[in-house]
Formats: sequence, structure tokens, C-alpha cells
Amino acid sequence: MNGTILTERSFAEIIAANGGRVFRVGGCVRDQFMGVIPKDIDFSIVGMVKKNFKELFPDAEEYGKSFPVFRLSIDGVKCELAFARTERKVSSGYKGFKISSKPKITIEEDLFRRDTTVNSIAMDCLTGEIIDPFKGVQDINNKILRATSQHFVDDPMRALRLAGQSARLGFEIDAGTLVLASGVATELVDEPTERILIELTKVLAEAQRPGTFFKVLAETKLLQITFREIADLSAANFETGMARLDSVAKLTGKTKLRFAPLGLLLDKESISRWNQVMTLPSDWFYSAIAVGNTTSLLKTLSPEKVVAAINGLRRGPLSVEEFDLIAQGVGLGIPALVPLKAAMTLSSEVVVPKMLTGKDIGEWLRQKHVETLSKLL
Repeated sequence: MNGTILTERSFAEIIAANGGRVFRVGGCVRDQFMGVIPKDIDFSIVGMVKKNFKELFPDAEEYGKSFPVFRLSIDGVKCELAFARTERKVSSGYKGFKISSKPKITIEEDLFRRDTTVNSIAMDCLTGEIIDPFKGVQDINNKILRATSQHFVDDPMRALRLAGQSARLGFEIDAGTLVLASGVATELVDEPTERILIELTKVLAEAQRPGTFFKVLAETKLLQITFREIADLSAANFETGMARLDSVAKLTGKTKLRFAPLGLLLDKESISRWNQVMTLPSDWFYSAIAVGNTTSLLKTLSPEKVVAAINGLRRGPLSVEEFDLIAQGVGLGIPALVPLKAAMTLSSEVVVPKMLTGKDIGEWLRQKHVETLSKLL
């Protein structure tokens, strides 16, 4: 575009001049109806072949193995563009689809392959016309998640995405769709754990109530397949754990802090088994361990244990401030550690005896910290 910014309208006009149409699709359209500014805008192109598109937009970056997807800067932002396509299940697994992206495929056919009705809405980029063949706008207004079609079960990961959408959007799930989600268990067993971790990461990064994600999986009998350690909890511990996840999520958007409360439910061995099956981000893993260890240490308060807890947190992945946030969020009833950490700072008048070296200095400082906290606790 000779150095000028390609706008959405000019992009759509170029496509239209060459016999195609461009639509906004998926979550960005849903977010518009919810009054939310979309983080990403995805486009679907109808009536054009890849060769023609690449000639028109040589700067577009192509990727994707199963079907062509492009990234192109529109209005100064990298956006994802794909040709309208259909999917037909031909074998098991997430790779078991026959995909067609021919120019004759309509936007309605493209929407039909999507997971839920709230994500099966399109908007014409030139006219603003809303294409809503599955009453997705009505379901947004009613805060309901409903499968677009019976083909929902073709990809078992849609059940996890359904649970994630419920957690992120705060929508209830249609009873029939819950039944469909329950039917993917056989294929879900064979899904790569990397795909499952991706969905969990989205939930911890974005969900208003991440506990809902696990609750939906439990309701659809899929929790034992996806997160066995959580599924093995007693009913009471499960409810407590999910409430704690939601409470911490209200206070922070950091994924490691949203995951860490699970360390209050699962011991180190359980979290380690989880990590062996599904390699967790290291900061999640060690933060959960730190929360469990620190809370256990502080079950009975003493100056010695508080000093040990603060020193342990200083050396670990979780800061004292972050632990306090989690403790506040889940209501542990532990005194805030940040003021106690500040009190442990020795005045300049206190000087380490010159005869001490190495570990003896550390022990001397520890004793001084204990003495200081003994006056406060």
C-alpha cells in the first residue's frame, strides 16, 4: 500500500473489487454485541482463491498446515484472515477432518462449522450487515451457550472451549449442549495434553470465574480425563478450591497467582504427578508448591515460623506481596506478612559481629529477626 496504512474498509473494498467479500467473524463480533472492545479481530474471506489474494496483498504472512491462514496489518494491527471453509469429520482426533476452502463456500457454511452460536455470527465489513443464521445474538442477550450444530462433537476440544467460554463470559450452558459435550470422552482421552494446557492457560488469563471451567468439566464427566488430580478431590474440597480460584481471580490477572491456590488443595506429590502428565509452566508449579508449604508452616504462628516463611518466599518464585494477596483472596486468616517483612529490616545501628563468617552470619541475622518479631506477634 505504498507505506500507507491499510484500513479495514479499504481492505474490504479491494476484496470486493475482485469479486469477494470480507466479514468480521467469531469472538470479535460476539464482543461487539456484549459491549466489549475485542482484543483481536478475525476476518473470513468469501469468493476468492488464495493465488488472487496473495497477488493483491503480497505482504500477507501465510501459515497453517491444514488450510491457508494469513496475518496482515489492518488499521495498524496484525489481524488473522482465513478463507471461508467447511469441515467434514473423516476419522478420529483433531486431525481427522477433511477441509475445503473453495470460493463457492458461503459465509453461512463457514459459520456452521463453528462451536457455539455466540461465535457463529458474522458482520459484513462494507455494509455492516449482520449474518446470524443460528440466532447467536439472541443467545448473547440471554447469556446462553448453545452448540451451533450436532457437529459440535466432531472435535472433542470443543467441550473444553465450551467450559472456557462459560468461565470467561459468565454464560450458562444449554442442557442439550452439555449432553453433547459429555459425549466426547472417548476421543478426548487421545488429545495431546498440550492442547488441554492451552485451554487452561486461556481460562487462567481471561476468565472472570476460572472455577467454572473445572465445574463444567466435572458436570460433563470430563474432569477425570483432563485434570485427574482435581477430579480426585472430595466434593467439599472441590467446591472450596473452585471458590478460592474465583476469589483470587477477582484480585489479579496473573496466571501463576490464579493457579497457585491449588497448592492449598493438592500436596506436592499430586501437583508433581500433574506436572509429569502435562508439563505446567514452571512459575505455576513452583508458586502452587510455595503456597502450600508456606501455609502449612504458618498453621501455628510463632516468630520463628514467620521468619522462616518470609525467608522462604524471598528465595522462591512467589514474593511476600503475592503470597499476601493469595492469603487475602482465599481468607486464610494469616497476618499479612509484608509489614512483618518490613519490621525485619534491621536499623543501621545494628552491626554484625566481626568474628562471624558464612552461615553464622545468617543464623545471627535470623535470631535478630526472631527477636524483632517476638515483640510484634
